[in-house]
Amino acid sequence: MNTLITIREASDLLGVSIKTLRRWEQQGKIVSIRTRGGHRRFRPEDLLQSGQATPLIIGYARVNRPEQKPQLDTQIKALEDFCHQQGQPFEILTDIGDGVSHNHPNFMRLVKMICQGEVKSLVLTHAETISLFCHDFILGLCRLFKIQVIILNQPQESIAAEDLVDDLQALVTICYDHLYPLHNPAHQQLLEYLGAFKDVRVA
Repeated sequence: MNTLITIREASDLLGVSIKTLRRWEQQGKIVSIRTRGGHRRFRPEDLLQSGQATPLIIGYARVNRPEQKPQLDTQIKALEDFCHQQGQPFEILTDIGDGVSHNHPNFMRLVKMICQGEVKSLVLTHAETISLFCHDFILGLCRLFKIQVIILNQPQESIAAEDLVDDLQALVTICYDHLYPLHNPAHQQLLEYLGAFKDVRVA
């Protein structure tokens, strides 16, 4: 009897989201088998032979804070509209977090997918979406792996002052937390400056 796997296992096998698998099924690009209970099951060999284990168009969206969810939704819609027009398999990755940390889950997933040859094109609504401090890294990585980067340049207001402060404060916190445990008198004045900036608030 042929082995059947769940949609979650199929998602892990192809490295795409469950939502993407469902869309491919609707488009006739992959075939599922329904159990008596109505659950989808897949044959691994069918998935691997379907041609869907190929590089995807990846759209990436990010905002700094949870209250900016409407802005995130706007980015997602713009990315989905563009990717649908390309008529090729795609997936949208999103993160909520400051522009300093590179440790956002889907940013790390994006880096992994690029390095594993799973990305055909990377689509952003704005150049700043990646982050102030990882932008050049991602562009360099894409050049290395010959991945096309498409920036839609959607109309937007200039970067909000509070977003810049968030990013700078995150960077200051990293520096402060690394310097403080050293207890080096030579760092005292710098620590005072950094400590003061950590508490800055935008009026």
